Amino acid sequence: MNRPVRRTHAQARAEMREGILRVGNALLAEHGAAGLSVRAIARELGVASSALYRHVASRDELLTLLLVDAYSELAARVEEALEGGASGERGGEPDEREGEPLERGGEPASAAEALAVLAQAMRGWAVANPAKWALVYGSPVPGYAAPAERTTGPGTAVLGRFMGMLAADAEEGPVADSGLSEGLDAVLTAGGEELGLRMPAQRAAQAVEAWTGLVGLISAEVFQQLGPDFAGHGAEMLERWIAGTVSRFALC
Repeated sequence: MNRPVRRTHAQARAEMREGILRVGNALLAEHGAAGLSVRAIARELGVASSALYRHVASRDELLTLLLVDAYSELAARVEEALEGGASGERGGEPDEREGEPLERGGEPASAAEALAVLAQAMRGWAVANPAKWALVYGSPVPGYAAPAERTTGPGTAVLGRFMGMLAADAEEGPVADSGLSEGLDAVLTAGGEELGLRMPAQRAAQAVEAWTGLVGLISAEVFQQLGPDFAGHGAEMLERWIAGTVSRFALC
């Protein structure tokens, strides 16, 4: 008689984590961050809350788990697009698979194309996952402070990719006066170093402006901040942002 295969402790923990993420993301999509609780997830999984607390000790821990998962998923989506998988569309709507862009072949041939692929992949993921986008780039959850030691790495993965594209050749030539305050200059320089980039503070300031413009534009569409009529033109507005950014940074 065959005996049932017993799961290892590591396998049991991995399965529980998978269940927590699956149910947590479903609750996030249905109710937003305000509707998340360890007890609600325990009910959905059919386990006692005390059993779940061994894996997720608090609501803050649950939020951190979902936040890291969302950041990691977005980063993976962007990397897939940059490596030649599905990317953001040009002048059309995301496909039905996940709100993601249509297939294309090959890696980006230029910095300008890479920037477009990254931006389109971000928009495609956000449109397909509005609740996750709200968690990572929306309003802060009241009373929750993300632990930097767990969220900084995943949370800056796409930002680092983006900044790296705009940092190309930026350190060449003499360093001119940035025109920035001493404090902002220091913050931007330190931020670049944390991302493993070397770029003049003035260039870093421009890159941050471009990044916040991209995030803000996507958010305006996802959250309909400028009304549903404007939100229906997200793809066209993103094309304008891409063209303007490529020109501003002289990408080719």
